[in-house]
Amino acid sequence: MVISLIIFTATEFLPGDAASLLLGQQGTPTTVENLRHRMGLDRPAHVRYISWIVGWPESEGTLFRTSDGGATWQRLGTDTITPLSRTSFVSPKLGWAISERRIYSTEDGGTRWTRQIQSEQRLRAIAFVDEQNGLAVGDGGTIYRTTEGGGLPGEQGVLCAGSTCEDETLSTWAPVESGTASALTDIAFVDSSHLWIAGERGLVLRSTDGGVTFETVDTGVNAMLLSVSFASADQGVVVGEGGTILVTADGGRTWQQSDAGTSSRLNAVDFASDGSVWAVGDGGTALQSRDGGVTWARRTIGTSLKNSLRAVSFDGADGVVVGSKGTVLTTSDGGASWTRQEILEGREGTITGQEEPTARPLNDVAIHVGESGDVSAWAASDDSIWRWGVLGGDLGVSPRSGVSILWMIKNSLPNSAILALFAFIVAVPSAVAAGVWMGIRPDTKLDRLVSQGSLLAISLPEFVTGILLILLFSATLGWLPSSSIMLPGESVWSRPEVMVLPVLTITGALFAYIMRMARANVIEVMDSDYVRTAILKGLPMRRVVVRHVLPNAMLPTITVIANNVGWMFGGLIIVESVFAYPGVGRLLLTAIDTRDVRLLQSTALVIAAVYAFSNLTADLLYGILNPRIKLA
Repeated sequence: MVISLIIFTATEFLPGDAASLLLGQQGTPTTVENLRHRMGLDRPAHVRYISWIVGWPESEGTLFRTSDGGATWQRLGTDTITPLSRTSFVSPKLGWAISERRIYSTEDGGTRWTRQIQSEQRLRAIAFVDEQNGLAVGDGGTIYRTTEGGGLPGEQGVLCAGSTCEDETLSTWAPVESGTASALTDIAFVDSSHLWIAGERGLVLRSTDGGVTFETVDTGVNAMLLSVSFASADQGVVVGEGGTILVTADGGRTWQQSDAGTSSRLNAVDFASDGSVWAVGDGGTALQSRDGGVTWARRTIGTSLKNSLRAVSFDGADGVVVGSKGTVLTTSDGGASWTRQEILEGREGTITGQEEPTARPLNDVAIHVGESGDVSAWAASDDSIWRWGVLGGDLGVSPRSGVSILWMIKNSLPNSAILALFAFIVAVPSAVAAGVWMGIRPDTKLDRLVSQGSLLAISLPEFVTGILLILLFSATLGWLPSSSIMLPGESVWSRPEVMVLPVLTITGALFAYIMRMARANVIEVMDSDYVRTAILKGLPMRRVVVRHVLPNAMLPTITVIANNVGWMFGGLIIVESVFAYPGVGRLLLTAIDTRDVRLLQSTALVIAAVYAFSNLTADLLYGILNPRIKLA
């Protein structure tokens, strides 16, 4: 394993990678970065190796969008490295999102995303008040501000990956001094000048100049504040852990604590158009206030829920609440009534095209009501799962092609298996029969002739045998194709003639080796005392051979056959190279030619697994042929 780790580490220093190849094909920076993450090229070599063998925790999420008020939802493929955790939309098309340390923007409603900036700290919230002015906040007191939508379409920078570089739109996000090192969790705008930020340990920041400078406000609490919302420049509410609710009526200069009547964590808060405030939290908690947050009443929205409610968002009278286990509730009357909605998505292991309600945890929601009254909403899911490595059957992604190694092997292994199967069908029965026949009649002229011919067949390398067959049957007689090259869409079954010469090449050496082993074993068994006794007792020779000679002579022969199964998949390298046959052997050569060490290791692992399985099968056959071995 140490040697394997050293070899694997060397891949980090090889020039070029799949990201570079994609850039040469006009791959977007986001696509390239995503691919590099999937291949593990953004992690140290030893971490990549352990992850390749055992597995690694991976954030898996998605973004859902509705344009009909929540009646139907569409899953969007964001193509970002990590799932989008928070979003902000100012129109049905234009929006922004954060994904751990990155900020993305979209101009088509979330179908495609462009990276604008990468932060040194994890980002927790993003908010835009219009198409130009926005803020993003995160850990360590991080604040980024933009007054130009986050990017300059006409200005280009350079993003490099591997040995190739590509232009990328320059960011207009600028860091702002926050005056704190605490984590910042949420943002609330009422206009381009007035905004507030919530954070840990009861922290609230307020700004009246669009986020250029901030004032730290002492709220008098020490709880983690998770969400902030303002209905006007004066009236606002903040909620957080332990059922914490703070209200202000003077623009956030002073805050008073309100009795929520619950100790559950409150995850989100927002104002509806009628001035009522809605706060949601763990355990299905839903609270409503009609006096700006001074007093609160528990509400049952839809049916009674025990799932954690993670986010709430209103635009006018239309609102959406989302939570764990795919919970989605919508209202169009300011919260007077709520409707339970379902997000349908295809599930693995179901019938093709069948959709089921999602059970993903939904952690964020954004809503926008257009001028025509169309209600658009976006729900983000961010769930951590464990992705198994080799132990779970996932061999990773090739650093050279960017394609799944398991997919490459699945396409090549059946072709090698077909070649090996036909070679075995031809070689094994005939070789065993010939070996038994020669062993019963040793030292005859035919025996000496066949033995010398088999020795010649074993001595000839496969590439010499293959070239001789090509010269005879292809170049001279023109009966068979000299190459197994196939057009896209073709398979070995559509052109079976391409298998003839490779099968004959493999059969020659395989037949000779098995025949000589079977012959030697039969001769040895024929000289044993129990076989001589059976012959002297007058038993027919056929019965002596079938009942006494074959079961004992076949044990070593089975070992040879089992070892040749592994050779069929490993030793086919030369044969598949000579005939350009699309199998595992040629895939192994491709890995060597391109210095794709990960593909090389994976292919070798598959060949070793075939070796182990064939030897296990041989051990099981021993017990069938000789019951004494089974009892032992």
